[in-house]
Amino acid sequence: MFGANVIAVPAKDHGHDLAAMLKAITARTRIVFVANPNNPTGTLAPREEVIRFVNDVPDDVLLVMDEAYIEFLDDAVDLVPLIRLGARKNLILMRTFSKIYGLAGLRIGYGIADAELVSALEKIRQPFNINLLAQTAALAALDDDGHVRKTRSNNFGGLQFFEKAFRDLRLEFVPSSANFILVRVGEGERIFEAMQKQGVIVRPMGGYQLPEWIRISIGTPQENERCLGALKKSLTL
Repeated sequence: MFGANVIAVPAKDHGHDLAAMLKAITARTRIVFVANPNNPTGTLAPREEVIRFVNDVPDDVLLVMDEAYIEFLDDAVDLVPLIRLGARKNLILMRTFSKIYGLAGLRIGYGIADAELVSALEKIRQPFNINLLAQTAALAALDDDGHVRKTRSNNFGGLQFFEKAFRDLRLEFVPSSANFILVRVGEGERIFEAMQKQGVIVRPMGGYQLPEWIRISIGTPQENERCLGALKKSLTL
């Protein structure tokens, strides 16, 4: 949108190739984006590789770590201390209340970064970018540990449910660390349309250069059962 030259590094096993991304950085590189867990594949970069990558990105390059799904992890890499101690002034962590907290309709998220970087971003922030209701809900959500535990448990069970179902159906899938799962169904767009006619919405992955795949969001046990039934029916059409 802003005319930047975007350099894409090919994925490795449906996830980030952090070593290749590091090699792709040049003197002209200004920003590097990493989503971990990744969207739309749900893959998680190894802890050691993440730490090495964060430490090796040049100080004059802004490193944006998209951690929208970090709350679903049992043992996430905690990069906040690097910012708190001033060790990585070029690092910004992006978080959201749209996923595990279930506040997607309020469109609220936040970033964690060095005070100097935040001050620079404040200069271009829209004056009324977050409304009071969204702020109030977000602050309340931070204290709702019970909801987070319940959502994580439901998500873990849903992932296990779909993984078993896909194995039974002999469908290739990508093990996920997020709240969705990627599965190979052949004609992704056709399956998407067939399931939509049954009242079940999934995400076709053609836009991500994965035309044979769809992405399924984890729901309640009843919703997961309904989704699987629609998928099975669509596969036979």
